[in-house]
Amino acid sequence: MKKYIILLLLSSVFSCKTIKKDRNSVKNNSKEIQIKFSKNIETIGIILDLSFVGDFILEHSRKGRNYEFIRLVRKEFAKYRNHKAVKEFNNIKEKKLATFGHYYYGLTFSELPEMKQFYPKYDEFYGNKDLDKKEIDSILSNFDKSVREFYVDAELDKFFIENKDIYASVIEETQNAIPKNILSTMEKYFKSYKNEYIIIPSLTIPVGWNFGPKMEFENKTLFYYVAGPAEDMKPIRNSFNKIKQIDSLGFENSRYYRELAIHEFGHSFVRFIDKTKNKELWKSLSYLSNETLKKNFNKIGEGTEWSTIFEEHLVRANEIMIWKEMGENKIADEKLEYEFNKDGILYIKEFVTSLENYRINKNKYKSFEEYFPKLISDLKKIKAE
Repeated sequence: MKKYIILLLLSSVFSCKTIKKDRNSVKNNSKEIQIKFSKNIETIGIILDLSFVGDFILEHSRKGRNYEFIRLVRKEFAKYRNHKAVKEFNNIKEKKLATFGHYYYGLTFSELPEMKQFYPKYDEFYGNKDLDKKEIDSILSNFDKSVREFYVDAELDKFFIENKDIYASVIEETQNAIPKNILSTMEKYFKSYKNEYIIIPSLTIPVGWNFGPKMEFENKTLFYYVAGPAEDMKPIRNSFNKIKQIDSLGFENSRYYRELAIHEFGHSFVRFIDKTKNKELWKSLSYLSNETLKKNFNKIGEGTEWSTIFEEHLVRANEIMIWKEMGENKIADEKLEYEFNKDGILYIKEFVTSLENYRINKNKYKSFEEYFPKLISDLKKIKAE
């Protein structure tokens, strides 16, 4: 689930395993999950890496994670450390408006160098309740202007052209990591087909970090998965022009990306739980919440409100169903074991038992939402501790 966490409060992310790249087996996902490069994401990411954010990340490097691309970015653009854009972002911090979500701040604008806003800025960028919207808009507008200036001053058009092969490799590695049938499998399982799903990989986002923003247009929603590499590049290079085509850029960990894609996009398929009638259903189970469950969720970095606990149970149980739908029963069983024993998702087995009934008999239902009351009814059989 998308999280908006104030900077300086977050210092831990995920760890992953290296998987060898096969450049001769690129999957075409154009009709599935879209994978795109974004000048806006990359440009603002460079600015953040040059700001106090980059300082914070490198100061909190942990074993096995050195954030090599952030180091390369800071070396490549060292002379812009005092650029107006960096100063404006540091000012955003001083105004208590900075979040790690600023790595995807540019999504709601047209592509640089134009960068005109076409969609409202996300609510998380208005987090300082001591400032009114007009004051915050003024602060953010100054940052927007400085981003456009940075793009020109730092000659990013030239930089992106010179490094087009590197970014092509990032897209290729991500394509290779995402099985082609994930989206079609999820759509058939949930019986929901109208939305679009887009992955934007970025070299500027720290290793292991990812975000799940969305945009709504009339009756269609665009769900994004904006992600940094799963692991550091190998071998380590001391400049962008030293990177070779055979190098691993850190986006090829298939299990890491496919699991996160299923999880992040999985939230989008259950947004019907926000409807009033469905809220009443899952709220009726709030008596199942207990201190052990809250403690477990706090330990894995999730919220401890029943709304979060319920949704995470639902999404994680559906992940297991999706693996089964793809014929990966071993992965499904391993995930169930991990969720229950390692993450402490106490009711995951009861969710899975009920959802298995839906999975086998889904042709009897118009949608997953139609099955939802039956799921609630099954879960009410759980004895509260």
